[in-house]
Amino acid sequence: MDHEEIVVPENARAVCGKELPPVNPEAAGGSILLFYQYVEDPIWTKAEHKAALKKVIEIGTKYNITGRGRVAREGLNCTLTGKPHDIRSFCYGLREWNDVFNDTDFKITDGVAADKMFKALSIRKTNELVAYGLAGDKAPSLKKFAGEHLEADDYHKAMQDPDAVIIDVRNAYESAIGHFQPPEGGATLIDPKMRNSIEFPKWL
Repeated sequence: MDHEEIVVPENARAVCGKELPPVNPEAAGGSILLFYQYVEDPIWTKAEHKAALKKVIEIGTKYNITGRGRVAREGLNCTLTGKPHDIRSFCYGLREWNDVFNDTDFKITDGVAADKMFKALSIRKTNELVAYGLAGDKAPSLKKFAGEHLEADDYHKAMQDPDAVIIDVRNAYESAIGHFQPPEGGATLIDPKMRNSIEFPKWL
C-alpha cells in the first residue's frame, strides 16, 4: 500500500545557532540524535583531537547518552540515543564546550522505542569522519567548494526539477535501506553503488 508523503516545514528547518526543538509531549520513549560537524581552517591539532575525544565522552557520560561516534581531526560525526531532555542537554553541552557546534544542524527525533536505543556509548578516534581516504590535506575545503544548503522542504521542491541531478554518496547497503526518490519527470538520481565510501573519489 502506498503512503502519501507529508512534509512538515517547521520540523524540517536547520537548528544551527538556534534553540533546539522542544520535547514532543506526545512521543513516548527516548530520542535519537544524528549530526556531523566539520572543523577546518585549521583542523584540530593532534592534542586537540585527543582532547575532543575525551570531552565528547565526558559530556555523553554526564547525560547517560548511548550510541556511536567518530572523532577525527576534521570534526565529529555521531548517531546517539538517550532520554529526550538528556539528548538536548548533550547538544547544548557541545555548544558550551566549542563554538563550532553552534553551526551544527542537530537532527533529533523523539518517540524512539526502548528496544531501538543503543545499549552503550562508543566514541572512536579516527582519521576521517567518513572513510573517503581524503584525510588531512587531501580533503577539499568545505568553505571553498560546499554547495548551497537547502532546507528539507526546499530540497523536495528541487527534486521536481528535471534539470537537477542527485548523487547518492552513501554505500550500497545504506542506499538500499532508504534513499530519496525524485518524482516522475523530476531530477535524475545517480547511485554509484559503492561497497565502501573510499570508492567514491575513484568513481568521481
